[in-house]
Amino acid sequence: MNFNSIIKRASIALLAVSLYSCNGEEMDTVKTTYDFENVSYSGQTARIQMLDSLSKTIKAGTLINVTADQLSSIYENTSGELFGSSKDLKSKTFPGAVAAIEEQFDIVEAISGDEQYVIGGRLYNAEGVEPAQIVEKGLMGSVLYYQAVTVYLGEEKMDVDNETVEEGKGTAMQHHWDEAFGYFGAPTDFLNESTEGTVWFWAKYANGRKDVMDFSTPIFNAFIAGRQAINDKDYEERDRQIAIIKENWEKVIAATTIHYVNASIADIAAEDMGAFYHHWSEAKAFADAFLYNIDRKISTEEMDQLATLLGDVPADATTEDLQAVNTLLQEVFGFTADEVAQF
Repeated sequence: MNFNSIIKRASIALLAVSLYSCNGEEMDTVKTTYDFENVSYSGQTARIQMLDSLSKTIKAGTLINVTADQLSSIYENTSGELFGSSKDLKSKTFPGAVAAIEEQFDIVEAISGDEQYVIGGRLYNAEGVEPAQIVEKGLMGSVLYYQAVTVYLGEEKMDVDNETVEEGKGTAMQHHWDEAFGYFGAPTDFLNESTEGTVWFWAKYANGRKDVMDFSTPIFNAFIAGRQAINDKDYEERDRQIAIIKENWEKVIAATTIHYVNASIADIAAEDMGAFYHHWSEAKAFADAFLYNIDRKISTEEMDQLATLLGDVPADATTEDLQAVNTLLQEVFGFTADEVAQF
């Protein structure tokens, strides 16, 4: 072997070591937490806490009378001080959903504190619909999901300044992205086993299907990667991450709807009407959430089919109807029969 060959082989070896080191360094610096400078989404956290409070207040109606005014005061944050914030839920609700939410407040006032409307420790109206689920899941869709995927990750909020940094908030684009992340309800170390923060609403339900299909990881990682892309002013990459978030978040809705439909089918077979009313109410409210993603995969016609199959009250939905719901969602989102059965 001549000298040139030795040098050539040594250079290749050094290059390989260099590439390995670089790759190793890149792996070490890949973000696994939502840890950036100038991040603020306190308003989103406050609204999530208001929703939690609203749901708990309705559920207290199994024991005491809860008035519509009490619920409205939380929904509108009339004191301007709830959870140390002047923010509110009502102003961020999809406009067409406000009346339906406030109608539930009147229903709660009419039935709460009356044991004839309590089954298995839960409050139901005369037709078996559970107001706590309709309000909680309804606002998860019409506020949290709508604001995140359609408003803050939409063109209008993303087509903004990404140069001028405001201390504590970042640029307008960075801030809008952070606010979308805030509505997901995940702590900044969401994927770590020793997560310290509270896992709220959508993040909790994304985790709920994790044993069958992992939606948490792609959504959370896309939020991290998208924020980094905005920092790097790589807008094509940002848009790729938006698509990942929207696709997987919509699948959370589909899989969770199927989960509660499966439970409803089992309840009918067991002739446990109290459990059936509860699970049907959750399935119905989750299915309604599809509406709030302007870029949804499910079509308007398919959403209409879902609404018809689930009906307006539990008595409208037969076992065959519920099985048809699962079949429709399986076909739309490409789930396997085994996944549907396990959700």
